[in-house]
Amino acid sequence: MALEGTFKDFHVADIVQLIGLQRKTGVLTLEGEEDTLSLTFQDGAVVWVQSTRVPWEQRIAGPLLARGLLKPAQLQEALSLQKETSKKLPIILAEKGYLQRKEWDSILGQEVEEAVYRPFRWTAGRYRFVSQSTVDPPEGKLGPLGAESVLMEGIRRVDEWPMIREKVPSMAMVFKVGSRATKLSPKNVEPGEVKMLDLVDGKRTVQELVDASGLGEFEAMRSLASLVGAGAIASSGPIPVSTADLAMLEAPVVRAAPSLPARGPAVLPTWLPRLAWALAGIWLVAMLVLLQVEPLGLFPLSPGQAASLDRVRIARAQADLGELARDLEQYVAATGGYPTSLDVLASRDRPLGRRLQDPWGHPYQVRRTEAGASVFSAGPDGRVGTPDDLSTGDG
Repeated sequence: MALEGTFKDFHVADIVQLIGLQRKTGVLTLEGEEDTLSLTFQDGAVVWVQSTRVPWEQRIAGPLLARGLLKPAQLQEALSLQKETSKKLPIILAEKGYLQRKEWDSILGQEVEEAVYRPFRWTAGRYRFVSQSTVDPPEGKLGPLGAESVLMEGIRRVDEWPMIREKVPSMAMVFKVGSRATKLSPKNVEPGEVKMLDLVDGKRTVQELVDASGLGEFEAMRSLASLVGAGAIASSGPIPVSTADLAMLEAPVVRAAPSLPARGPAVLPTWLPRLAWALAGIWLVAMLVLLQVEPLGLFPLSPGQAASLDRVRIARAQADLGELARDLEQYVAATGGYPTSLDVLASRDRPLGRRLQDPWGHPYQVRRTEAGASVFSAGPDGRVGTPDDLSTGDG
């Protein structure tokens, strides 16, 4: 049994949520412009990710060299031996004493986990999920990462990625330490930002900084963007744009349609609407019977599915409340006063976008307390003062 289509039908978040709710086991293949990834699920949780375009051995060579764990000559020797013996690269490196297996596994695990969340940023592509009774990833296992946590983290990264790309538009950029670096307050600088600031030397590209950081692509890019916003680092020259950057930054070009001679109104065959409705009915029945899901929302979820979906939304709301609480603290520190609405936070350096609304479509709110102020959500029912209200610190 397989479920397939394009991101116009369902986005990655919808597909992952569906697999998690149904606790499916199988392989989800996601094909985008950047890469083709196969996510292996076991009982609704991600246990492995594999790229079919760029092998993991090739991907982690950069981080190994950038962090000084491996020398270029050692890597070349190991690659030559690999061609002769067909052994796995980590095995050869361990046998030669160049790299401990635990160091390889650590970097590989981080790269694999980063790959789980990249498709959430893809706007176009295809998906195909093949259900299986059991799975046995050929290279290793990850996590497992529950679908709910993957969904929550994936959405968080999608929310923050536009701000990151605005501040760091190219992986080929080179940064230098800016004039305001010495004015940073230690209380407002996160450990990742300190790490990236130490690595910036006016020579390494953003990709090289990411590889050397050990933070993972998203956290390293997020830290760089924050440093740019604070004026602690600045581009050392014109911003280079690579082919990959163009694919992410260029908007679709809208071309005027060629003029065509006027036509009379098109007349559809009388049987075509009946055929369309029949096919739609067959598809809906197939989804209900084979996947036990109702994609159009015409029928209610089962109690178990509804509870699982509520847990995802509550976890998403709690993560949002934590972020909003930190943004509120920064606002108070900068202005000396409390806002009457959280809308004012959207104009600050960190755009909040849809995080100003909770997963049920209701706006997050702020209220004064004896200690100052707190942010809260009215919860699923949208009414303030009911038991399902959520606030910072609720678990």
